[in-house]
Amino acid sequence: MNDQRQVLVRAESRRVAVPDVEGGLETFSYPGVTLTRVSAGSPRDEIWLPMGELPTEDDDEAFITALRDAYLWRSGLN
Repeated sequence: MNDQRQVLVRAESRRVAVPDVEGGLETFSYPGVTLTRVSAGSPRDEIWLPMGELPTEDDDEAFITALRDAYLWRSGLN
């Protein structure tokens, strides 16, 4: 079963469009990391973690925890 599970890690940005005061839309871009759990070739779960321009210690800890959980899932340990 373990050989059918993968964890994919991608650095990517997410874009959010919000209305501005003039009735238009303003777009913001947030850098982050996406962790995708894949089982038997199909995505099963995905989490996106914002990392900001200057990641904080809390950002680092959230990433480490999510990555650890994903690799334990990959190994069949959780």
